[in-house]
Amino acid sequence: HPLQAVDDVRQSIQRNRIRPVSPVELFSAIFRRFLDLLKTEIAKLSETLDSIEDHIVGENWQGERDRLVPVRRQIVVFHRYLTAATSLFRHIDHADRRAFPEHLDDLVEGLSRRAETLHAEGEQLQQRARLLQDELMAKLTNQSNQFLYILSIMTAVLLPTTVISGLFGMNTGGLPLVVSPHGFWIVSCVARAISFAV
Repeated sequence: HPLQAVDDVRQSIQRNRIRPVSPVELFSAIFRRFLDLLKTEIAKLSETLDSIEDHIVGENWQGERDRLVPVRRQIVVFHRYLTAATSLFRHIDHADRRAFPEHLDDLVEGLSRRAETLHAEGEQLQQRARLLQDELMAKLTNQSNQFLYILSIMTAVLLPTTVISGLFGMNTGGLPLVVSPHGFWIVSCVARAISFAV
């Protein structure tokens, strides 16, 4: 598969939309296209995060974990690209820029500024995604705690009945109410009363 920015610039040259007259202009066109593509993708990811955030803040947050994971992965990938780009310009900046021609110095300065701006946007997006994941995990933990609370209450309520049915279910002699015709109903009422009291 062709690199997207390089292939877009190649097609633009073939259609006579741009005509770079030097390698520097060609590099500038490719890198600007690369930054434009990243900016578009970051804007899409930001819109997706807005949608996820609306659902997490509201009540329909149950399925948002499946949407958030791929968004975070994409943000991490784009952040790596932007880190590499800003690192490249940082290395160029530390070189002796006085040796550069003036137009090249201006070009590097402009591209460096754009890359740093996008890098900052990517970091903000990454922090937002991390905060949303933390909030989502807090909601999931709260939901699990509620389920465990309900299970604990049910266990406590049914425990006396379980103990009584276990005692009267033993196949041993000498159990009370075995010969009584109303023994089953008496034991059931006692078990219900104890469960109700609990």
